[in-house]
Amino acid sequence: MARTPASAADQTLIDMVSADELMTSTRTIAHWVRLSGTPDEAKAFDWIERRLRAYGLETTRYAHPGLVSWPESASLTIVPGPRGHGPAQQVPCATHAFAASTPEGGLEGDLVYAGGGTEEDLRKAEVRGKIVLVDGIIAPNRNLAVEAAGAVGSVWIAGTHLHERILSPVWGTPTPETAHLLPRTPSLSVTGAEGARLKAAREQGPLRARLATRVFRGWKQLPCLTGDLRPAGGGPESDTFVMLSGHVDSWYHGAMDNGTANATMLEVSRVLAAERAALRRGFRVAFWSGHSHARYAGSAWYGDTLWQDLHDHCVAHVNVDSVGGKGATVLSEGNSMAELRDFASDVIEQIAGQRLSARRYGRAGDQSFWGHGIPALLMALSEQPAENADPVLLALHHQISGGKGASGGLGWWWHTPEDTVDKIDPEFLRRDAAIYVLLLSRLCTATVLPFDYAAVGRDLLSTVRDLQTKSGPHFDLAPLVAELAALDAAVGRLNDRIRHARAGGAIGDGDAGRLNRCLIRLGRSLIPVDYTRSGPFDHDLAVPTAPLPGLAPAARLAQLTPGTDEYEFLKTRLLRERNRAAFAVREARRAVEDTLGSLEEHA
Repeated sequence: MARTPASAADQTLIDMVSADELMTSTRTIAHWVRLSGTPDEAKAFDWIERRLRAYGLETTRYAHPGLVSWPESASLTIVPGPRGHGPAQQVPCATHAFAASTPEGGLEGDLVYAGGGTEEDLRKAEVRGKIVLVDGIIAPNRNLAVEAAGAVGSVWIAGTHLHERILSPVWGTPTPETAHLLPRTPSLSVTGAEGARLKAAREQGPLRARLATRVFRGWKQLPCLTGDLRPAGGGPESDTFVMLSGHVDSWYHGAMDNGTANATMLEVSRVLAAERAALRRGFRVAFWSGHSHARYAGSAWYGDTLWQDLHDHCVAHVNVDSVGGKGATVLSEGNSMAELRDFASDVIEQIAGQRLSARRYGRAGDQSFWGHGIPALLMALSEQPAENADPVLLALHHQISGGKGASGGLGWWWHTPEDTVDKIDPEFLRRDAAIYVLLLSRLCTATVLPFDYAAVGRDLLSTVRDLQTKSGPHFDLAPLVAELAALDAAVGRLNDRIRHARAGGAIGDGDAGRLNRCLIRLGRSLIPVDYTRSGPFDHDLAVPTAPLPGLAPAARLAQLTPGTDEYEFLKTRLLRERNRAAFAVREARRAVEDTLGSLEEHA
């Protein structure tokens, strides 16, 4: 796809982005191994804070408790025994953050194979009381299924490389309601080649395995750092801000994950500070700990602690993770909520000649602000072509990103000791940073926010109609369809008004403020119901999710028998979820109608 020529103003911003600055920052940050809550991670935070202050940002440093975990040691032995055969054999392996440690001396048991680890696979393999061998890279939702089936331990067959994984399905710090979901059993991963040998050995007769794991789990004080750039001279929207965030903690030296992202955040801060006079709304950059070793505990804590500030003042959240990798030529598969997809695509097309595919935001990264109703954009931006990817890692990427596409993920070195500076392409890093600079500049300077809620309405209506088809006569979603149709008509009138105002020249501050407050209200109403089950004041689990997650179980209703407990319990839950969704849509429509009326009154 041909690139759109940059305007003079855009070209000025692009020219300010420095590959040398980016690489210097990446090398400096990647000097430290940044386990969450450790002294070396604190050194990285200290250095980043000094850079922000040098650029003129107002910094705030926090410290908060977080339950962190990382693997310390692991061994897997195939042992002879009454039901086993052959000599003892050591198998190279790794364990995982938040997996259970074995008792002293290890855990020994029969090793049974359960294919892909589906509920049916686990039932057929009769895994209760045994150690289960499973195809595919481990993930929290998959481990939950294995534990629910009664396995006492698990061995997972990864791909060509062993990647560090975190097994807690709990988003952020656990609560009394979620603590029981922390992993209870030990687990290991082996490479595909070792897994193939284990499966071949099982065909020769029964196998027994001994797992020995030691996993650190404990409380650490985690740093959190923000930097604020306020519009020069104030202004009608100077109390609002756009937030750019990324994590500092890492597996090993983490040059790509997440050194390049931190370098990009610093470069965006440097460039916007030089353009401060043009800002209409503020810019906040936020650096988290507890991403890799505490399941997003840093951003979750920030979202909980500063809930009201974020809800009242944060206009949009842009995330950055693992940019600038060698071979990262795919820029079409990044995450974006529908209201921001065309806006982001225009920038990506201008710099890289690609547009975002219509992909729903996956449940990953530091997306701790959906309950606040804040529109979200990006996580990873540039990725490897799918044909270059390890098939096992590709399957995990599809789960994280929410579907298949052209991308093969973040490179074979992701979450390994090989994530070093030599894996970074300076020109790709500069390309990616330029995209972030333009995105943040436009969000901070746009007279009217570039949010398209007509696209959101279309997605919601498609989801509801699909659920109606699947649930059939068992559940009536017509009231929600009617509310969505009314919202679509109202948003259509709002968009017409915005286009008409732009065609007439400059939009006055009064009308712009009314339009922007309306667009923000739309997000506050629709995003929590579209993206969360738990609502504004809690965090859903870190497992794959569906659109309108509260109503998604409606598809199951047709498979159940009316009059049974399971059927009637679910139908009652769905009625309440339909009310929640209909109320959110109605409130969004009222926001539009109130705004249109106010615009007419002040015309």
